[in-house]
Amino acid sequence: MIELQNVGKSFPGARALTDVSVSFEPGRVHALVGENGAGKSTLIKIASGVLQPDDGEVHVDGRPVRLTPRVSRGLRIRVLHQERQLAMTRSVADNIVLGEAPRNRFGLSSQRQVQAEAHRRLERVGVELDVRLPVAALSIADRQLLELARAVTLDARCLLMDEPTASLHPEEIDKLFQVVRRVRDHGVSVVYISHHLSEIMALADDYTVLRDGRRVGGGLVADTSAAGLVKQMFGQDVSLHREDIHGGGPSRGEPAVRLRGASLGRRLKSIDLKVHFGEVLVLNGPVGSGASELGRIICGATRPTSGEIEIMDRRGGSRRRAAGWGVALLPADRKREGLLLDRPIHENSELARDAFRLARWYSAARGATRSRKGGQTLNLKASDVRLPIRGLSGGNQQKVLIDRWLRVDSRILVLDEPTVGIDIPSKAEIYKQLRELARKGAAVVIVSTEYQEIRCVADRVLVMRDGEIAGEIDGADATEDRLFAVGARS
Repeated sequence: MIELQNVGKSFPGARALTDVSVSFEPGRVHALVGENGAGKSTLIKIASGVLQPDDGEVHVDGRPVRLTPRVSRGLRIRVLHQERQLAMTRSVADNIVLGEAPRNRFGLSSQRQVQAEAHRRLERVGVELDVRLPVAALSIADRQLLELARAVTLDARCLLMDEPTASLHPEEIDKLFQVVRRVRDHGVSVVYISHHLSEIMALADDYTVLRDGRRVGGGLVADTSAAGLVKQMFGQDVSLHREDIHGGGPSRGEPAVRLRGASLGRRLKSIDLKVHFGEVLVLNGPVGSGASELGRIICGATRPTSGEIEIMDRRGGSRRRAAGWGVALLPADRKREGLLLDRPIHENSELARDAFRLARWYSAARGATRSRKGGQTLNLKASDVRLPIRGLSGGNQQKVLIDRWLRVDSRILVLDEPTVGIDIPSKAEIYKQLRELARKGAAVVIVSTEYQEIRCVADRVLVMRDGEIAGEIDGADATEDRLFAVGARS
């Protein structure tokens, strides 16, 4: 058993954890629950040896230990990664066996033996993959399952999983859950972080609620409900309903973007589409469906390989030209495309403003004031907006990006999975602001796989499959079953 006893941790200008005690028992799935900045990821990093606690102790099997990444690996504590720990050009079998293939009396092993051993290990945890395939040929979901299977076959005693379903669609999530349950039944302790309370209720045995770095609740999942978890997380009832957010039908205006036969190699196939001012259009589809690629073409970030695009009656040009016309993109890869990680929070939130681009007229004090106001609206957990944004949790970094684009007068705004990893009250506020942008006449395009999000904000939903538009659904009718049925239709 792994225990964290009275653990505390501080960072410059912020107290991340205060006097937190929690234990992770073998053969149980333990969910860590809390809003952005509550301390969940910090707790995971301490449990895996990436961070050292300032106060308190970590105990393994009743004995105090000073965890480092190396010590943690030696104690068979594994953090579940998606792609970072996989050799992408090697086969599934090579990644599973990791040089531990059975050898003959001459100390040699054949590829056939490697594949047979890999197949046996995958069967042990109920994962079905073609062991001959290179990892690069696998879907993101299958890479996740491979990483999970590999961790277990390395005799993991504890698996730490931080938002593992962010890039998965429902069928893939169900498959992942089946494997996690099987892993748990082998006696492995699983620590699970997710903002999707339905996942917690379906998968976890135990839970711990963190708020502002303190443990405020916990117990058996069977003894609580999703509403009960929300109340513990925020100290109040919070819900997301279309009638509270959407505010009625759109005042749909003229087309903002027209696509005629737009293709992008094999990823998008001859798309015809109009996006109108005054509407929220959602592009729904799993990774690989073409939804993200279509969003990038709509805002001029990616040029189609064939076909035509018109943005506000102008022939589509570069992303820079489109930005000059009032077109904005919130990318899915916020760390690579959206953020300057070593710059202050307020500078990152101000990057969209003309005043910031004209640096000699930019006022850092006024920028910091604007950032603080935006941060209060979205419940940003940051002690000082002058600190580097690198120190914020992933969810709080996302809030800074969203605040950046909500505070400028974008005519066309494209957002790719805007609320992944964001807590419920902040989601509600973001949805209301996006609806308000549309009411003011902007064209808002959202790439989303979150069914509750789609139902709350969408006027229209285009369901993507294999680079094509599989169907269109009215936002009011966009139930999970309808979306899944359209996406699965052959």
